[in-house]
Amino acid sequence: MKKIYFILPLFAVNYFFAQDSQLYYSGTFLNEKEKPQNFLKVLNKNSGVYELTDEKGFAIIAAKNYDTLVWNNGKSKAVVYGIKELKDILEAQIDRKRVENVRSSTYDSLVSKDLKDEFSIENSRQRVTKNSYYEISSVRKLKEISKDYFSLKRQSQKFLFLNGGFTTSLDVKSRNSVPQTQNQYVQGRSENGQLIWKSPETNEMFSFGPDISTLQFDNQPYEYDQNGRLIPFTNGNSPAKVYNNELFQTTFGYNNQLRLNAFIKDSDNYDEKIRISLDLGQQKDQMYFIDQYNIINSFKTKLSSKIFNFAFNFGLNYDENKATNSNRTGLFNRAYQNSLLTPVSFSNAQNLFLSNGLQRSYSQFADNPEFLFDQNEKYNYHDRRRQFSFDLSRNWGRFKLNINQSYENDFFWNLDRYKPSTVGFPNGLSNERTQNNKLYSSTISGSYSFGRNYWQHALNFNHILNNSESDINNTLNNKSYFYQRTSQDYIFEYKLNYNSYRDFEFGANLGNSFYISNTSNKNNYWLPKVGAYFTFKDVFNWNNVNLKLLGTYTHLSSEPEITKSYASYGTTLLNAQNNSQYFPIYEVDTFKNLSTIDSKEWKTGFRLILGYKLSVDAEYFSRKIGNDVFPVFENDQLRLKNLADHTYKGFEVNFSYDNVYLGQDFRMSQKASFFKYKDIVDRVNLGYNNLPLAGFKDIYKTLSEGQVLGAVMGNYFERNANGDLIIDEFGYPKKADGLKIIADPTPDFVVKFNHNFTYKMFSLDINWEWKKGGQLWNGTQAVLDYYGRSQVSGDERNIKNYIFQGVNSTGNSNQIPVDFYDPGKDISQNRWSRYGYLGVAEDYIQKADYVRINNISLTAKFDVGRFKRGLGITLYVNNILLWQANQGADPNQNFYDFDNGRGLDFFNLPSYKTFGCMVSFQF
Repeated sequence: MKKIYFILPLFAVNYFFAQDSQLYYSGTFLNEKEKPQNFLKVLNKNSGVYELTDEKGFAIIAAKNYDTLVWNNGKSKAVVYGIKELKDILEAQIDRKRVENVRSSTYDSLVSKDLKDEFSIENSRQRVTKNSYYEISSVRKLKEISKDYFSLKRQSQKFLFLNGGFTTSLDVKSRNSVPQTQNQYVQGRSENGQLIWKSPETNEMFSFGPDISTLQFDNQPYEYDQNGRLIPFTNGNSPAKVYNNELFQTTFGYNNQLRLNAFIKDSDNYDEKIRISLDLGQQKDQMYFIDQYNIINSFKTKLSSKIFNFAFNFGLNYDENKATNSNRTGLFNRAYQNSLLTPVSFSNAQNLFLSNGLQRSYSQFADNPEFLFDQNEKYNYHDRRRQFSFDLSRNWGRFKLNINQSYENDFFWNLDRYKPSTVGFPNGLSNERTQNNKLYSSTISGSYSFGRNYWQHALNFNHILNNSESDINNTLNNKSYFYQRTSQDYIFEYKLNYNSYRDFEFGANLGNSFYISNTSNKNNYWLPKVGAYFTFKDVFNWNNVNLKLLGTYTHLSSEPEITKSYASYGTTLLNAQNNSQYFPIYEVDTFKNLSTIDSKEWKTGFRLILGYKLSVDAEYFSRKIGNDVFPVFENDQLRLKNLADHTYKGFEVNFSYDNVYLGQDFRMSQKASFFKYKDIVDRVNLGYNNLPLAGFKDIYKTLSEGQVLGAVMGNYFERNANGDLIIDEFGYPKKADGLKIIADPTPDFVVKFNHNFTYKMFSLDINWEWKKGGQLWNGTQAVLDYYGRSQVSGDERNIKNYIFQGVNSTGNSNQIPVDFYDPGKDISQNRWSRYGYLGVAEDYIQKADYVRINNISLTAKFDVGRFKRGLGITLYVNNILLWQANQGADPNQNFYDFDNGRGLDFFNLPSYKTFGCMVSFQF
């Protein structure tokens, strides 16, 4: 009886609404060409209701008198009059006929012969199957499935959709911090106790000459300077001006991207039948050097479709990059070095050539940066990348299959050229290097899942086939290199998952893989993988508080990538003072007969989720890398060898606080991560301890047993057992013999932050990081000190009677006063030149700490017509370095742009900050 009482209110509501029946308006609606049109959208602006017309332009729509109807996207309007009930409208569509005389079949049978139509549908024995579509208005296919049985397929309607977007941006670049140089003292040195200007003809490299304010130009013809030679300043004349040899400039670049998508959907289930996408892009990346830039053109297209329950994807990518020059030979570092070392009394910009056709520079042992960049060709670098891909997938219930095929062809062309009179190459040097890579990859993966209730199981299989070829040619030595590798990975895996859907979830996976390659000296058939996780839901009965614990063990085998060039390792054959002779030409002889690099990694961690906004992730990892491969020079050949084992371990913590609403339209998200690691060398093959990995012969990153991988090795000051400096008989700290490890580039930790604030249509994003600890060798500062170009050597060269703290050879405290620069002594005896070109490396070890804002962007999105948030405008600034502990370039910059060059600063290029505006439109 109670159940009936619950139902009574429903009958009351139904009765109430039945008293106010809905009325409708009907009519024929015409398109913009005044013709009836199917699927014309008619909208009642007052109620928001809309209907679509039929093929005759007729439509029935719910309305009231004086409602406004619009169609043709608002271009046509009408005010409603004469609404009716739906029954009356429908009856009006039926043709009315007069009642005809009733004919009697009995009478007809008496006066006519009974004729049976054996072809009528009523008398047919043939039937349409129950699997046929219902409400068929048009037939696409009629198929006989057995005798007297047919199946009908409905002709569904297809709709074509087009969308896309266009994005354009403009960048303004300027350099970040560079070493400070003095602009007071000219090219020269002391002679007979006097500071003398040395003209470029003398090939003087030092800037230990007189103060430029004590000199003037004689305004006489002189091919090294249009203002003439420098002479002592006399009253009534103007002192000589300081030349600015700044190599960098503010530059502008752009990036345009057009994206188009066309896809067809079925009216039956609105599934996507086919999709074609097209991406076109062009970018001009202007470097901060004079007239150095590259242009990138890209074309990408993708075709997706579903045929017979198979999902197909076809892709084609084409990228082309042209650059005035690349930095493969260290050209940019070389130009930057000569720019910093040019004395303030010499102008690089006046002329590039002397009357004898040789380059005009302040010394025959130095280059004019603009001479290095001068070239007849527009582009000295070109690369072209083409990639074709095909993907096929299909699901058969519990079984899934995916097949992926891709082919990539990459072509790189470098013209590395130095003109005659270039330092290190007096007769000039030219090499045309080409590299052609052909990369084929095939992946076949299948999975079968089964289980019931809380338990789910899956069996996975993957087969990965890679075939890589690389062909390198150098015209300078007329030598070619060809590398080829075919490798296969077979991966078998079992996964188990238990989910109670209440308070506990558990998962585990167990697998093994094979690695087979034609370049390794043996194959590996035992590469196990184990993992498990536990999820506890509503911990301590707190709602939405979940804790996940996880752990994995993975064993992998790999080999060095054959498309990577190791030619840059040639710097380790040179002393730093001979860096101008660097010209990479030798590649590794082969990638064969190497053992695979074995990696065994353990991971454990947890994830804590508090509600829907707060989460904390933590992970500890330890990766043991065995038989790692490093380059070496042996018998004048560059080779790869398995040389060492090392362990890379650390931990990472991530914090996230998402979608926090501070008001109706104001919300924010905060993310932070903490990362700490160490990479310690456990073992080095006999005879290869302290092997250089990057750098020069006299200062380099090393492979040293028991030390961090890539520790910096260089010369150092001699100290006693108490750590006191040993002072020599001249009053200066004594340089020790040999080399030792003097710096660790590994930071103590790295913290990164991401902040997002959103208010209505505006969004502000801030990304910044703090790196604490780590060291680098500032060789740039050492060389600037040596030649007297640094700000320090300019500020301190007049210091006299300075006493260095330390002890002499007898163990007593040092009492010998020194003058940092005594004009009465040879230049090689001053504070900065006495130790040689690089000074004492230990003296130039600096902290690599920094606090950097990587990105700040402000975005506004506007509604345009029917497109919600269709227009977006973003103002951004990238790579603003707020603070750094070292003097000079960004500590994140690498030695000669090498991947493993972090920790060595030898005229490393400064980073640059970018100011830009991006406009995007979605349609």
